[in-house]
Amino acid sequence: MAVDPGATRRREDLLPLRSTLAIFVVIQIVDQLLSRQVRSVLSINEVAQEDSLALLALISDVAFVVTLAAVVLGALLRTRAERMNRLVVVYLAVATLNLIINVATLVLIAQYQAAEELRLLGDLALIYANTVLVFAVWYRLLDAETDHGAFEFPEDPARPDRPLGWVDYLFLSFNTNATFGPTAEVPHTRTAKVLMMVQTSLSLLVLVVLVARIVGLGR
Repeated sequence: MAVDPGATRRREDLLPLRSTLAIFVVIQIVDQLLSRQVRSVLSINEVAQEDSLALLALISDVAFVVTLAAVVLGALLRTRAERMNRLVVVYLAVATLNLIINVATLVLIAQYQAAEELRLLGDLALIYANTVLVFAVWYRLLDAETDHGAFEFPEDPARPDRPLGWVDYLFLSFNTNATFGPTAEVPHTRTAKVLMMVQTSLSLLVLVVLVARIVGLGR
């Protein structure tokens, strides 16, 4: 079977090691800031479910750090591309679960938060950044692992052969967060559509609860 050399080159270029690990580090930092905020609200307001929520957050944080360590170790040992991608999938699965836990917890404890617009805006910014970063990596990995690509990106008339980079996938993830769906890009696989629905659902949940509370405080 003939192999499209363009498609092969695209698959190899989609997950550059250094920049991917750098994004993972940023995701970890944002996640830790979110977790610290959640623990702070729980302890200050003595929420009834404090112990169970704190334990759940601790378990997810530990799993998050362990999976990142596994990815870094795999990179240092120069693990084969297929195994490395599996490690990345496990990491992203844990990252997504951790993001969902943080969003759900912040939504549940929104009523206990101090009436400070600036603090709520900080929570919103952290959730927004974390969501964009996590799903941008999902989209890039999925595009790399799917024959002929999971997404159809508009062609650059000036540089039709330009390889896709992080900006393209961050743009796709950002638009999915902001407009609750793709704009110029077209998803071709069911997995891509499910991921976009999950991201949109998280964005809507945050918008309905946290943004509504911020608007309510401003009145």
